Amino acid sequence: MHRVEVTTKPNGSGRTWLEVGNFEVDEFGRQNWIKKNIPHQDRNLKVDRRHSDRGETIDWILMIPDDYDLTLVRVKYDRLNPRELELLWTPNEQNLNYQEKINRAYELARENDELISLLTDLLPPPQP
Repeated sequence: MHRVEVTTKPNGSGRTWLEVGNFEVDEFGRQNWIKKNIPHQDRNLKVDRRHSDRGETIDWILMIPDDYDLTLVRVKYDRLNPRELELLWTPNEQNLNYQEKINRAYELARENDELISLLTDLLPPPQP
């Protein structure tokens, strides 16, 4: 389980809220956000929400299972930036098995000889 803690502001200028969904790439190569649900209505997530005393903010604690396949974002809305997405959790890197994580670490350290030597001391060699 992965734990995400975040605060949102549901009302007024600069308001924020949470959404669950996926990014899909259209035929022009642009990433579009496709909302699937909201976190407190998704039965796969364990959610704890606490409102502030005056109801100005909401503190969220979300427990995300390892096999969860949707992305969690915080949507920011104000007059200057009508819709800005902040990525809070994505399933892409979390679904790798142990050997895939080792291969990914070696791939990221490809041109750094010092880091590759450190990885060879700590981890088994990558496999194709």
